[in-house]
Amino acid sequence: MPTTRKRGAAVAVATLGLLLSGALAGCSISKDDEPDETAASAEPDPTPTETSEPTETAEPSPTPSATPPPTDEPGTPAAALLSGAELPPLNGSSPWADGKTDVPGQTAFGLCQQFDLLLSGGMSIIERAYTGADGATAGQQVVEFPDAQTAVRVNKVLESWQRDCKRDILDKMSSVKGAKVRPITPVAAPNGKGWWYLVSFNRGGTGHFHSLGVTFKGNQMTVLKMDHDGQDHIYEPGQDPMELAVKAASAKMG
Repeated sequence: MPTTRKRGAAVAVATLGLLLSGALAGCSISKDDEPDETAASAEPDPTPTETSEPTETAEPSPTPSATPPPTDEPGTPAAALLSGAELPPLNGSSPWADGKTDVPGQTAFGLCQQFDLLLSGGMSIIERAYTGADGATAGQQVVEFPDAQTAVRVNKVLESWQRDCKRDILDKMSSVKGAKVRPITPVAAPNGKGWWYLVSFNRGGTGHFHSLGVTFKGNQMTVLKMDHDGQDHIYEPGQDPMELAVKAASAKMG
């Protein structure tokens, strides 16, 4: 089974400081309330002694693991992952199916993201992929930070990436036309805070829609994404699949 990828606290905090120095310009919807591990040495072999009775030898001490086994106990990143059945579908005939659950590499998650969340200050992370009808895809990452204040600050970094997203899309994808990035929409999350936004563009004569949602509570954050092609992306207020996904993910956070 996968485990969460981990990062040293000192490196995470230092990296976050560099990102925040240039990423926090503009307004934000949230407010900021302002030893190396070594293996245990093996027990020495017991010295044989002559005795009329058998002697008991202690079991060797287990070597500490650098990567603890995964757990679905409440409050852990794995426990906050949604199943495909729990992820709100794009429509009634397109349910999501569980894809791979794994530890992500150092790659951006989402069209507008500039760095992976460990480089943004996270301490551990786990990811699940989902597949839908007609090539639709989705994903969820759950990340833990050293403290709640770091989570709030990383949230502001994610908001700053949304503001730069249209420029980044045009820089990275020269074949797209009509790129639009909708404003951040707050979500009434049951646990903590949440928000989402939608990106749309035309590529090769086909419309493409990418939505990204964020919810965080304490030192834990969930980031979700959905991608699909189509002619439109229209839902009743409060019924967009990503908005509903943010609420569902928030309800599972510890």
